[in-house]
Order: sequence, then C-alpha cells, then structure tokens
Amino acid sequence: MPRNYCRCGPFRIEVIPKGLLKPLILKLLSNRPMHGFELMEQIFEKTDGMWRPGPAAIYPALQWLEEKGYIKSMEENNGSEKSRKPYSITQKGIDAVSEYDKAIKDMHNRMQKFTSIWLRK
Repeated sequence: MPRNYCRCGPFRIEVIPKGLLKPLILKLLSNRPMHGFELMEQIFEKTDGMWRPGPAAIYPALQWLEEKGYIKSMEENNGSEKSRKPYSITQKGIDAVSEYDKAIKDMHNRMQKFTSIWLRK
C-alpha cells in the first residue's frame, strides 16, 4: 500500500493533498538552501515516513519553481562526479510562502471543525 493514503475502515483516504509538493518545497527552502535529494529526505522525515516524493516528482517541481522565479539554483562542485545543485528561495518565493501560510491556517481551522464531527460523543 502506498504511504500517501490510509485505509480507514472500508474507505481509502488520501493523506497527502494533491498540489502540496511545491508549497512544501518553498516552506523547507525558507529555512535554508537544499538540493533535491535533501528535500526528498526532509519531506520523508517531517511527515514521519508517510511521504517520500521521488526524483520524478521533486526535480520537475524544482524546475517549475525556478522557471517561475520562486527559487534560484547554484551549481556546486564538491569534487565528485555529480555536482549537487542547491536551491534557495527568492523574495517571490517568500511572499508565496506567506500567502500559503494564511491559506493553510484557514484550512486547518476548517479541518478542525470537520474532525470535531467524528470526535463528538
């Protein structure tokens, strides 16, 4: 069973909402610059192992974010055959994170109201 959903009785419930990867990348990069593999590991760690997006998801998302001006990359040659490309957030990305923060707080409040239906005795 994939880790991005759970079985709740007879129902299959998506745990990771579609469209979350790009804002999550921006949120993580707002803390410090990281390269793609590091972002994959951070997402895995921060979701308690529930979600590990692979290279086929991370690198297109990074490319899109860079093309749109939310992040910027820097070549880093550390003497190995493969160079890692760290990404950092731009001001446009910081502004997007701020907007997303407001939306996620609203969504969190709405989900709390929804889950209260199940928690009432």
